[in-house]
Amino acid sequence: MKINTLNDLYELSKEKLEGQHGTITITFANRNHVYSGNDVIGNCLQEWLPNWFQFIGVDIQPGSGTQVFPDFMAKFNGVEYAVEVKAWNINNSPAFDLANFQSFLETTYSSPGKLNAQYFILGYKPEDDGFSQGFTVQKVFLKHIWEITSSTTKYPVGLQVKRGNPYAMRPFNFYKKPDKCFQNKQEFILAVKETFEMFPNPVLTFSPEEWYQKVSQY
Repeated sequence: MKINTLNDLYELSKEKLEGQHGTITITFANRNHVYSGNDVIGNCLQEWLPNWFQFIGVDIQPGSGTQVFPDFMAKFNGVEYAVEVKAWNINNSPAFDLANFQSFLETTYSSPGKLNAQYFILGYKPEDDGFSQGFTVQKVFLKHIWEITSSTTKYPVGLQVKRGNPYAMRPFNFYKKPDKCFQNKQEFILAVKETFEMFPNPVLTFSPEEWYQKVSQY
């Protein structure tokens, strides 16, 4: 299958990865051990997936920094697309960071097209029946950020706050309640603006209204 678009990559990923079983093994002092916990599975899969993309011929490169949105840029037919890669235990509500809030505002203000970044997400299930080891990837998703987020009781958009400051946007349980997510990009943009207004940031050189007017055009 020739991969010309992100959707082609998604369809191939669903075909090849859903239902696949894996293990995480540590080798230390010449002895192998299969890791039995599940707290590092998501992180390992998030490193594995872009590497697999490159293996099958996709031109995908890391972004400009670990806290800078987006994680990766993928190129198809000379056109770059912003890509984020995430994984979570599908038995639970997703709790991974979507983007550092300030980085998201800065990046989308300078490059509004990156608001259309798509998230490759792996939903895995740890094998914990007492006999099987490892994990199984049950679902592969390709979503825009507004398709996996929602407002919360505290904030207009899902948000992790540390010491009174916004830190990272967080997903909604899009797998079990997809209809409760934002219905479109404009709903999401307005929610981000309202969240920005709740947390004035003197470091940023633009206001919530200026951010909103700029990104709303794309």
